[in-house]
Amino acid sequence: MTAIMTEHVTTEAKRAIRRPIVALDAGNRSTQWIDPLLNVRTIPSVIKTLEPWEEAEPDENSVLVETIEVVDGEQRYSERFILGAEAQIQKGTPAYEVNKCELAKRLVYAALEPMPGQNTVIVECLRVALPDARNKDNVALLQQLEGVHEFERNGERIYASIRQVQPMDETRSAYRFARANGLFKSPKSVNGILDLGGGTGIGRLYSGSGTLQRQADVVLPGTYALAQRINAALMHVTSESQSLSLIMDAIADGSFTIGTTGRGFAGIFPKCRDAWLEDIRGKLRTAWGSHEPITGL
Repeated sequence: MTAIMTEHVTTEAKRAIRRPIVALDAGNRSTQWIDPLLNVRTIPSVIKTLEPWEEAEPDENSVLVETIEVVDGEQRYSERFILGAEAQIQKGTPAYEVNKCELAKRLVYAALEPMPGQNTVIVECLRVALPDARNKDNVALLQQLEGVHEFERNGERIYASIRQVQPMDETRSAYRFARANGLFKSPKSVNGILDLGGGTGIGRLYSGSGTLQRQADVVLPGTYALAQRINAALMHVTSESQSLSLIMDAIADGSFTIGTTGRGFAGIFPKCRDAWLEDIRGKLRTAWGSHEPITGL
C-alpha cells in the first residue's frame, strides 16, 4: 500500500506573517516601534546614508537597511543606510534637522520586522504618530509607504506589504493611556496632555468625551531649547559652543557629561531645567487659561 501525505494548499498568508497593527513613532530625538514579540524598541532618530566603500555594523540600537528596486526587469540595490546609534556615531543626520515625515519613509524600515525565522510580513495597518494628523502634505508623504517593499534589514532579505497607513495625533495615545490608567483626577472634565519632544513640544486639551480641542493647541520649546540654555550657560567656561545632540544625550542617560569631552553640567542643569519648564508653564497658562481653570502649572 502506498501512503500519500497531503497538505491543504492555500494562497492566503499564514496568520504568523500578518501583523494587524504596527505602531511607529518617528520622533525628532528617538524612533520607537513595537516589534513582533511586543517589545518596545527605541533607537536615536538619526540616519547615515552610506557610500559603497563605507562600513556600518548593526546592533541592538542600530538598523542597517539596503533598499531594492527593479530596473528593466532586474533587481538592484538602490540605497544603503544605517539608522540609530551607529548613524549617530558616524555623524549622520538627526531628524530635527530635516522634515521628520520625509525621514519617516526611511525610519519605517526599522519597524518592518517579520516574526523570528520568517522573511515576510503583511502589515494591515501602520499607525504613525504625527504632530497634526490633518496636515495633508505630511499625510501624503506617509501614504507613499503603502505597498510592497523588498529590502535587506540587518543583512536579511525582507518582503513587507503595508496595506494602510493611519496617521495618529501624537498626544491621542497618551490621553487614552492616562484615561485608561486613572491618571486624571477629573476624567470627565477637560484634561491636558503635554508631549515634550526633541525639536518642539505640544500641549493639547481633551474634553471629557475624548474630543481633541484643537483651538487650544500650543507649540512649545522641546528639549532642544533646554540644550540651548545649557550650552549658553557653559559658554563662559568653555568659550565654545557644545554639541546640542550630545547635551541631550547626556540628559537622557543621566550622566550630564558631554560625550567624551569630560565636560559636565550637573551643577547648572537644575537651574536651566527649571527656567525651561517655567517658560513652558507660562505659555500654557496664557493659552489654556481661557478654556479651563489650570492647576498644577
